[in-house]
Order: sequence, then structure tokens, then C-alpha cells
Amino acid sequence: MSILKIENLSHRYSTAWAIRDINLEINQTGVIGLLGSNGAGKSTTMNIVCGVVNQTEGTVTINGYDTRKQPELSKMEIGFLPQTPPVYTDLTVDEFLTYAAEIRLIPKNKIKAAVGEAMEKCQISHFSSRLIKNLSGGYKQRVGIAQSIIHKPKLVIMDEPTNGLDPNQLIEARKLI
Repeated sequence: MSILKIENLSHRYSTAWAIRDINLEINQTGVIGLLGSNGAGKSTTMNIVCGVVNQTEGTVTINGYDTRKQPELSKMEIGFLPQTPPVYTDLTVDEFLTYAAEIRLIPKNKIKAAVGEAMEKCQISHFSSRLIKNLSGGYKQRVGIAQSIIHKPKLVIMDEPTNGLDPNQLIEARKLI
């Protein structure tokens, strides 16, 4: 079964096509990049796959679930990190990741372990009680990555995960990915 299958995917914003007739199938795990110039439709494609935007035409299936017909089930299979990490800066790292685990429907008795595992993988355990607004850009990005993997999804989509990071943060983020 495909982790991700995109068939004849097209999307139009008013009169202009952002993407047209995209076909893609990913059958294995690994890191895959979506490359293209600015305005080529990369973010639009990722937003459609993640269910943020509904496509004009075509189908997207995640681990066998059609994103239009089975949106809740398909979204359970996805972790998403948009261009700007979706973090609540007035929460601590632990509070935010606990919240992320809850909205990902992780059973209450497994939330603490899931938060600990995501923090360990992203090397942010030592910041668990720090407010997110007091973290550097690189560590905020790590918190964003942690929220995208906390529920162990089959597919993780990251839109420019190293954008705006300094050279050292860029190297660390690439290692993490």
C-alpha cells in the first residue's frame, strides 16, 4: 500500500492554476524533497495533502485513506510542520506538546511517554519547562517538529523546515530530519 498517492491533482485560486495534473506515489519510508521555484505550487500541494486546502480536482490518499472522503482518518496518518511552526509561545514546551498529544487523540495514559519521546528525539528535553517564546528560532523549529511526530504518523510533511535558521541551526535541523 502507498504511504502517499496523488492522482491528477490540480488546484485553482480564482482564475489562476496553482498546480495542474500532479501525479505522485510514495511507497516507502525515507526523506523526499519537493523542489521547485517560488510560486511553483509546492506549499499548495503540501497544504492539500495535509487537508488544509481542498483541491479543485484529483485525489489524495494517505495510507489508503482518501483525504476528501475520510479526512479524520487520513489526518491521523499525517504529521505537518508548515513554514511557520504552529506553536503557542505562551506555553512551556511540555505544556504545548501535551496539548499536541491530546489533539492527536493519544490515550491519556500514554501522553507523558509520547511527549518525552518526542522531546528526546528532537533534543529539547532540557527545555521542557521553558516558555516557547524564550527559545531560539532553531529550538522553536524543533518544538514544531516534535509536535508533527508526537503521534508517530506514517507521513510527515515539512514545508521549508530550515527556513530562517542560522548555519548551525540549519545543520542541526537537517540531522534531526
